[in-house]
Amino acid sequence: MEALYQAWSELLGWMRAYAEEKGARFVVEADFPNLIYRLHKPLSLPTPVMSASLAYPNEERFLLAAVSPPQARDTGVEIRLVKAHVYLHLHLEDGSLVYEGRPLTKRRFFQLAETAQKALAPTG
Repeated sequence: MEALYQAWSELLGWMRAYAEEKGARFVVEADFPNLIYRLHKPLSLPTPVMSASLAYPNEERFLLAAVSPPQARDTGVEIRLVKAHVYLHLHLEDGSLVYEGRPLTKRRFFQLAETAQKALAPTG
């Protein structure tokens, strides 16, 4: 379980780097509830962020990413390309997030985000 959240933390870093490099905005959408309210025992995770997005300067989101909560049976990371109806479910394999049988690298993520940003750019 810990490896999933390490990989998630790395993905969040890529999202922040992409936003900085490409003029997008990195937005934290939600934190883990247990970290906010301490409803149960405190969680020991590398980040409190449960979901985040990349947005245009006008705040319209073009990519949304979320990780499963620790208590979920089916764990992984979801990436959605807003308006494109594209949904990727990534799972952990050998310490890396994988989709389409290949690890998600920073380069692959940047290509995915750039495609989404260009294809879904607001018009007018």
